[in-house]
Amino acid sequence: MLIKALCEYADKQAAKDDSKKIPDGFAEQEIDYRIVLSENGDMKEIIPFNEKKIIKDKKGNEKFIEVPRKACLPARTQKPGIDSNYIEHRPLYIFGLNYEDGVFTPDDRTGKARKSHKAFVEHELEFFDGLDSQICTAYRKFIEKWVPENETENDVLKQLGKEYQKAYFGFTLGVGMADLEADEQFIEKYQKSRSQKEDENSNSEISVCGILGEKLPQARLHDKIMRFPGGQASGCQLVCMNDTAFESYGKTQSFNSNVSEAAMKKYTATLNKLLASPEHHVSIGDMVIVYFAMKNDDLAECSLFSALLGMSSDDEKTTLQISTIMSYAKGGYSADKSSIDKLETDNDVTFYIAGLTANSSRICQKFIYRDKFGNMLKNLIRHQSDLNISEDNTRPVYFNRIAKELVSPKSSNDKVPPPLMTGIMLAAFNGAKYPDAMLSTAVRRVKTDSDEEKNQFIKLNDTRAGIIKACLNRKNNKEEFTLAWNDENKNPAYLCGGLFAVYEKIQQESSGGNLNRTIKDAYFASACSRPASVFPKLAKLSQNHMRKLGDGKQIYYDRLIGSVCDGFDGEYPQTLSLDDQGRFIIGYYQMNKKLYTSEKSE
Repeated sequence: MLIKALCEYADKQAAKDDSKKIPDGFAEQEIDYRIVLSENGDMKEIIPFNEKKIIKDKKGNEKFIEVPRKACLPARTQKPGIDSNYIEHRPLYIFGLNYEDGVFTPDDRTGKARKSHKAFVEHELEFFDGLDSQICTAYRKFIEKWVPENETENDVLKQLGKEYQKAYFGFTLGVGMADLEADEQFIEKYQKSRSQKEDENSNSEISVCGILGEKLPQARLHDKIMRFPGGQASGCQLVCMNDTAFESYGKTQSFNSNVSEAAMKKYTATLNKLLASPEHHVSIGDMVIVYFAMKNDDLAECSLFSALLGMSSDDEKTTLQISTIMSYAKGGYSADKSSIDKLETDNDVTFYIAGLTANSSRICQKFIYRDKFGNMLKNLIRHQSDLNISEDNTRPVYFNRIAKELVSPKSSNDKVPPPLMTGIMLAAFNGAKYPDAMLSTAVRRVKTDSDEEKNQFIKLNDTRAGIIKACLNRKNNKEEFTLAWNDENKNPAYLCGGLFAVYEKIQQESSGGNLNRTIKDAYFASACSRPASVFPKLAKLSQNHMRKLGDGKQIYYDRLIGSVCDGFDGEYPQTLSLDDQGRFIIGYYQMNKKLYTSEKSE
């Protein structure tokens, strides 16, 4: 489904503006500098090739930054090891020099600089032989003249300094003059060479493409997806059969996938473009979420979805949309069609979301979601409503925040396993029941984590309480918990949690808040699992604590304890199931909120 969707999306984009369409065999490449050549092939200067972009810092202040511009170069090589491109852009190939400790040198331990430059010279001189345009001639003469050993003190290169190693380069005769990749002679010869190579490789089998539905040459190898987070620097492949164990019916390599060369080129180029666009992907833990709407301009839909995933947005319209969504979520309902239409997005367009992870040189698809954008929005509003545990909450609970609360705060390396994160996201997108592992993980974190002196909201906070509330409400298919303490909820586990909060508040007040260790530190996990073994002791301790309080507070807490205990039928539960442990935590959280809110209002 993903490959077919990417191909269809590519067709939509191609119809948007033919003037911006990248020719076959070419690809966009970021360029930091242009090397200005004389007609004789001398390097006159190196000039920046960038553009200014406005960004906002953490304080909201706007500032200009310079970013590399993109040039349309012949498709880059994807072979491992040393292999030169047509019109090379990498400094090691072009100049054959390393930059170490402020010194240019052609020498290194593996001889990579010399080997790379040699491959570049041989490849380009062979190809540009016979091209006599002004820029092609200058480029060929530059290659013939350049000797790395003689250029270690080159004044033009020395001006770049440490920027040299991480920069990419293009070639030109000067500002406003010919750029090498735009030369007509070069383009004509490159396209002929490319066609010849395709004819030479036309021995690939012909069969019906599973994506395009036409009889076409099948792709033996699939192009790599570059710069995939967590993947190899040389690129990763979405489709790859590199072992006989993955082959069948006598087919070798990617002939097993039944994807044509045309479809392969289309989907790999599209996925690379989406991964290069901040509006079309975001990383959540180890998973990369890629998304797009099936239309030629999907910026409005993708910007709103990005904001719902936690990506910051400077767009006032998107900010207003998020505020509107949260107002719907606070209402405790899924918005109807008329409400969704007010968000001014194309709610009938088909929207795709794919979860991908890197596994060495491969990309693993964890999930793919497809539905109308409006349906997905309704489900995400319900998702936010389910997670909402406080009446004054105005910000969405992002998936990254959920992931953070499901791991130990003591370990920076812990991450939510992709299968669990997949289940959570699909439940949110589809409006389905959350994974049982989400509830069990949240309950375990509350029972085992501890607050710190500087942070009293590690063990239990709004997000963790909201996760447990959402899981239980969806699991039982009813609104079991409201946004505040509910006197009508007579569930014993819920009441035990509320009673524990009362006992803790009594202890805090009797000691003046100067305790190093409270009953929460000592008994919370046991009370959450086995109330009958703990609460008799807590009741006795609370009586001792209340003697230190004034008569008015003693009466208040006696009545409060009595009102909570009326629902127990005389006995505390012996043990609590996982669901009941969640109810205990919600009861504790909501009663705690009630007690401290009442105190502030006084």
